[in-house]
Amino acid sequence: MKNGNWLEDFLKKPNAQMRSVWATGTPKPIEKQFGKHLTQKPVELLKRIVLAASIEGDLVLDSFTGSSTTGIAAHLLGRKFIGIDTEKSYLDLSIKRFEALEQSLTEDMLL
Repeated sequence: MKNGNWLEDFLKKPNAQMRSVWATGTPKPIEKQFGKHLTQKPVELLKRIVLAASIEGDLVLDSFTGSSTTGIAAHLLGRKFIGIDTEKSYLDLSIKRFEALEQSLTEDMLL
């Protein structure tokens, strides 16, 4: 995707090949404040994937949502999200992450 328009992607350099999606490293401690999933990815990584695979307003489906990092990324980028998982503990973790995100976004709007 050398010539793609990736304005929201801080790793994409104009007229250059995309860098490794793993350049974002591991999830930040704040991403694990309510618990963690064994295969949790960094939000920045999932933001790149959501940007590459959808446009604003699209619906993103993650059928193995885990801690919902894909959903967090989708929400931050203006996408709708449906997450599915069989483990109640991970769904509870997802709910806590979304509640904290909403609180954070609300507080930012009030400042």
